[in-house]
Amino acid sequence: MIMNVLVFALFAVAVVIPPALADKREDAYAGVERWSEAFNSGDVEQIVRMYTNDALVLGTLSPGMTSKHDDLRAYFKAAAAAQFKVKLRDHSAVALAEDAVAIAGFYDFSRPAADAQPVVVPARFSFVMVKKDGIWKIAHQHSSVRPKSPQ
Repeated sequence: MIMNVLVFALFAVAVVIPPALADKREDAYAGVERWSEAFNSGDVEQIVRMYTNDALVLGTLSPGMTSKHDDLRAYFKAAAAAQFKVKLRDHSAVALAEDAVAIAGFYDFSRPAADAQPVVVPARFSFVMVKKDGIWKIAHQHSSVRPKSPQ
């Protein structure tokens, strides 16, 4: 009898938990998609609101770590002024806790150039998304230029 209960419990965990985790990962990634939309719109205030008050950010073009909203505002204001856009590519997500998801992947930044051909910068990212008051926010972001494959 105990064995039957144990087998049933393990089966229930195997069937119920993965979809719940998948939903959590998808919900958190939707936060990254909203960040992308805000970035592409150039709405700096909307971008900054997407970060927790104590977020740590290592920006693609930043020489240091940013952890204050005023610094984030200045960083993204410069990106908007340069007309940078972002296009999300492949990603993968791991649920860390009930309210935390780590997401890593690739995106491309682009901006107009003088000769009308856009400058494209392939990059890679990691986000740690945390759910605060029912909203997925960015607690950590690392972004760096993607190295070229060895020849």
